[in-house]
Amino acid sequence: MDQTLLREILEEHASQSSAEGVLQNPSYAAEWKSAKTGNLCRVQIEIDHQQLLRIVAQVDGSALAKACASIMCSELQGVTIDQAHAIHGEILKWVECRVAPTKWKGELVVYESLVQFPERMDCAMLCWRALKLALQD
Repeated sequence: MDQTLLREILEEHASQSSAEGVLQNPSYAAEWKSAKTGNLCRVQIEIDHQQLLRIVAQVDGSALAKACASIMCSELQGVTIDQAHAIHGEILKWVECRVAPTKWKGELVVYESLVQFPERMDCAMLCWRALKLALQD
């Protein structure tokens, strides 16, 4: 994919996050703090009939961490809990083992190029680690 387009997607999400907000009565919530960077991500999810109706994330950290949280929230909104686990697994398999998904879901395609920057993976995976904890409740 065109690197300029990927950069534009990340910049747009960093400046105009679709993840921000606070849920009054979340079904699930968790936070993850990076031991490496000190960045923090709090995820809240509203679930109904096993479907993620709304997912928000507050990120105290880098622009990349904020952009990735925004992308994650927008791409997971409306999926089932099982689908969210499957998507998380695909991202993790790509980042850790370089096994690409059959098809990238929407703007998650940015992870295709982010793996070229291993020093940034802690920021890129911050929201996914918080999500995993939230869905373990």
